Amino acid sequence: MSATGIRSPRSGGPKRSNSPRRARPAHRQGSGLAIFFPRRWPLKALVLPPLALAILASTSIVGAWQSPGNQGFSAKWADWLRSHHQTALSKDIEQIYYDAHKPKAGGSIVALNKVPTTDAPAVTVPAVHHVVPTRLPKPAPVPLVVEPAVSGEGQWAPAGPLVQGIPAMYIAQFRADQVYTSQITTAVWMDPTELHINLVPGSQEPGGTWTIAPYITPAELPTVIAAFNGGFRFQDAHGGFYLDGRTAVPLVAGAASMVIYSNGKVNVGAWGSEVTMTPQVTAVLQNLVPIVDNGQPAPAATYSDSKIWGATLGSATVVARSGLGVTASGALVYVAGPALTAKSLAESLQRAGAIRAMSLDINPEWVTFNFFTHTDPTQPSLVTPSKLYPQMERPADRYLGPTHESRDFFTVSLP
Repeated sequence: MSATGIRSPRSGGPKRSNSPRRARPAHRQGSGLAIFFPRRWPLKALVLPPLALAILASTSIVGAWQSPGNQGFSAKWADWLRSHHQTALSKDIEQIYYDAHKPKAGGSIVALNKVPTTDAPAVTVPAVHHVVPTRLPKPAPVPLVVEPAVSGEGQWAPAGPLVQGIPAMYIAQFRADQVYTSQITTAVWMDPTELHINLVPGSQEPGGTWTIAPYITPAELPTVIAAFNGGFRFQDAHGGFYLDGRTAVPLVAGAASMVIYSNGKVNVGAWGSEVTMTPQVTAVLQNLVPIVDNGQPAPAATYSDSKIWGATLGSATVVARSGLGVTASGALVYVAGPALTAKSLAESLQRAGAIRAMSLDINPEWVTFNFFTHTDPTQPSLVTPSKLYPQMERPADRYLGPTHESRDFFTVSLP
């Protein structure tokens, strides 16, 4: 992809999964036209009156096409159904699709994916003002569960620009479990003492008017080096959103929370116990319940329970998933892969060093981590975007303006 500072409109991807989000528990069953539907989708199509089916199909298609946002049609259609009391229908359609496209068990990999590292063309960033004066130590290798390993598996490779000649980000690739051994999971380790993590509100999630634009602005391009997805829609997040003194969606006690502080530090934990509101808190994003706690995968977070997962695909579906955790040293770890269950995501976060972690968005349409490489020191606003791994559906310039991003997301920048 060519370097540029202003991006073209996005194209969308396949089915979207996590459900709409809000602070109160999500509907467990649909209403309205959904009353015609029995429990399983194939039967629903048979018993739904043809006229009602035609009305639903035509109305939802038109509604999806007219919906704002930069996601693809399939994701807009799923969101439209959920927003119009058809959560059960949308969930069942997605479940059938992902079950049919589940990767085959077994297999092997020949080599790891090529990812943006400091070996690629990049600029060495001069000394900057450090938010916290102490640099974190390089992470230990990721323990492997599949043998034989391929070259470099589980090893952390430098990524992004150098800060005073030393990497502030690392990438590791590995297999998540002993079942889907041809699928690669990827982790990104970030040092908050050298980088600044920002929470950006989406135009629809949480929506509203903010001083922060729902995309990366041209003024931010000289310092931004990466961006990654946030959580579910709030209708199913079972959590809230807080930014710069303003609560857009009420925060929920016990919810898994990513917290950013005014001194640049970050933390992940259960709201009200492991993390709480203080005058130093500048941002909080909540999503479901902790998936890793006390250094171990949390059993409850892997249950297919609507109280935990909302009206989503649940925990057992093998699909693209992402998560975010904090290490014992205070580093931030993002993990994503194209074929993960809630259990294998939790185990991957724990193996990558997270002592506390949460699930972020799921489904190929929404799982995104993009790097922005500055190749020309004379043009600091010129960046080359690239994906963390090739199976990510959305384009590498997803978060770059002027198109508004519909969901909340995070940016990683030089302070």
